[in-house]
Amino acid sequence: MIRYLIAALVGCLLLIYGGWSHIQGQATELAGAKDRIDTLELAAASRRNTQRLLAQLDTDNTKVLTDAQAQNKAILGGVGSGTQRLSVPAKCPIVRTGPSASRVDDAETRAELDPAAGQRIVAVATDGDEAIIALNSLIDWVNTACLGGTTQKGQ
Repeated sequence: MIRYLIAALVGCLLLIYGGWSHIQGQATELAGAKDRIDTLELAAASRRNTQRLLAQLDTDNTKVLTDAQAQNKAILGGVGSGTQRLSVPAKCPIVRTGPSASRVDDAETRAELDPAAGQRIVAVATDGDEAIIALNSLIDWVNTACLGGTTQKGQ
């Protein structure tokens, strides 16, 4: 009878030990799962922050582009209508008449551009402005989304 009692006691101890080991394994798995959850929560928070920064960059860069386009449109309209004129520096030889008629001086003057030529020049400048704004936007996006750093405007 004692043998059966000892055998039953050993069996119970083995069951308790097995259960305890199983609980310990589950506790270890739970701790690992909590660590993974924490890591995922940090990644999600970082992603949300990056998305917020990118949305702000998009808003800022869109405003810069819209403002530049409005300003360029006003300049283009003014040049086309003749209310705004473009001129370039020019050196024109001036022949003086009088006692020293053989003398030629180079006088600095400005030559006014034809409105159509002025519009073409403004259009080229507008394209350049928009390209620079787009490049700066791309630099901001790369710095924020890819490099995770602070944004710096392109030079």
